[in-house]
Amino acid sequence: MVRSVTFEIRWHDTLPIYSCDFQPITSSRLTNVLDHNLGQASGLPPGQSLSGHSEASKHNEQQAPVLAGGQSWRLATAGGDNNVRMWMIHPNIPSPAALAASSSASPHPPRAEYMSTLSRHTGVVNVVRFSPSGEVLASAGDDGAVLFWVRSNQTQQPFGESRLSSAEPDSQYDKESWRVRLMTRATTQELYDMAWSPDGNMLAVGGTDFAVRIIQTSTGAVLREVSDHSHYIQGVAWDPLNLFLATQSSDRSVHISRLSRNASNDKVDLMLTSKHQRTDMRISQVTKPSSGTSAQDDAASSELKCSNLPTISPALQNQEETQKSESGEYMHRMYGDDRCSSFFRRLAFSPDGALLVTPTGQHITSSPLSNDINKSSNVSTGSVYLYGRASFGRSHAPIAVLPGHKSVTLIVRFSPILYHLRETPVGAGKASIFDLPYRMVYAVATQDSVWVYDTQQAGPICCFSNLHYASFTDLAWSPDGQLLMMSSSDGYCSTAVFDYHELGQPYDYDKQPSLRRIIQPVEPLMPIPVQEKETLPSKGDIQSHASFSTPSRPVPETSPAAKDSEPKKKRRVALKFEGPIPPS
Repeated sequence: MVRSVTFEIRWHDTLPIYSCDFQPITSSRLTNVLDHNLGQASGLPPGQSLSGHSEASKHNEQQAPVLAGGQSWRLATAGGDNNVRMWMIHPNIPSPAALAASSSASPHPPRAEYMSTLSRHTGVVNVVRFSPSGEVLASAGDDGAVLFWVRSNQTQQPFGESRLSSAEPDSQYDKESWRVRLMTRATTQELYDMAWSPDGNMLAVGGTDFAVRIIQTSTGAVLREVSDHSHYIQGVAWDPLNLFLATQSSDRSVHISRLSRNASNDKVDLMLTSKHQRTDMRISQVTKPSSGTSAQDDAASSELKCSNLPTISPALQNQEETQKSESGEYMHRMYGDDRCSSFFRRLAFSPDGALLVTPTGQHITSSPLSNDINKSSNVSTGSVYLYGRASFGRSHAPIAVLPGHKSVTLIVRFSPILYHLRETPVGAGKASIFDLPYRMVYAVATQDSVWVYDTQQAGPICCFSNLHYASFTDLAWSPDGQLLMMSSSDGYCSTAVFDYHELGQPYDYDKQPSLRRIIQPVEPLMPIPVQEKETLPSKGDIQSHASFSTPSRPVPETSPAAKDSEPKKKRRVALKFEGPIPPS
């Protein structure tokens, strides 16, 4: 059973909340939490795992035991009051044994506890993201500054000051202290989204100046600035395997760039690999939904339109049936314009790096007219496009689409936990749509609802709607995948708490990306030849990258004519007095 609760508290003085993020924990502590969740799902008392040993002694660490209601998580929120605030979310997940013992009593609802206010921004804060290690929090907003926050052990106020005399009205209620370790003025315009590199050494930010910047987190230096988009950058995602950077803009395109840097991490370069903007869409005839059904209901029953790829092999429909349902083929814009989303188009990579999921998609279907069945009209519905890793080098090549949403999709966020495949009946066909040995769960937020999907089935697992009066702005999963936080521009946050084992059994620990930090190094930095006009390769010239090998780029040779045309460095000449000029 899943429970959704809207916290009726003044998160940011009833001003809009634009972003939220949970703090990651160490791999040993996360293993403790997952063992606790497995034990609770099996009916064991708190502190005991399935092996019969306590969690703390199993990992030989002096760690605090996980409480009966589940691990509490630190949450950061960013709002329209120019502040970042810290909260502690207590999920209060009941165990099956507790539910069976008190069948008449309802379980305790989740609870949010205020921790502190982080006030250094001079404008609205649009995005907050914790580093992969959880030690640093990055925030950015309308002032164009990127602030890196760390915990401070300062328990006493400076001399002459007290919490009651502080300029911040909420400082007297602070339970912890945070300080700014580093501040970078990335731009003078607004910043909308950011993404950390898997190793935590770099941070990518994008905003209203059409440029994406890569910042070195140790020094705050801007290592690279690329302006490939022609409008606001509203979404940034970093590949978990540290090879690609994806950006989505209101110019109706998604760019995937390959990363390259030197060994000392003080130089980085981005080379545009593919640009996804238009596609050859084949319109499919669909019957008009009957009364009582909606486009969202059709999303649960419709199958994915997919194609073969070397690394991911979705289930294909019969080609004969597909050809019979086709009524035309034309170039179609994949994403909506700037009227679809005012601020955010937050795309996301899957935890294993195999998929890239992008929001604000448009899917065209042909529906017959009610007065004339021989004529049809094209209907556009909100959708989400999925790209396979092997197709990153090919433009306009999504492998699947999730159509049927009534409103535009805005945010995609993956759960950090991989799950075992659900058992399917014998003779029911393939066990999963994607040829993967595990399941990945992800949430898609539209303007008025949040849908939860997984990679095993085409339809959604569940849907949350009628929670807020305004549009959703961000999503965040807890490190153990049991909580889903949803922020809204109406000034409130909601959370969805899943019972133990409701989403499935976690996959093998040694193959969980969140438990093993194996980061594939990016390709070495090589000189890139300068071209007069950048052109994307055609589909026939690009080979499918089934393996993640790095192509080598030759170093360009400079011709003598080019050397002569280059501007020469000016030389300073020292003056020497020779004597007066003789009269003529």
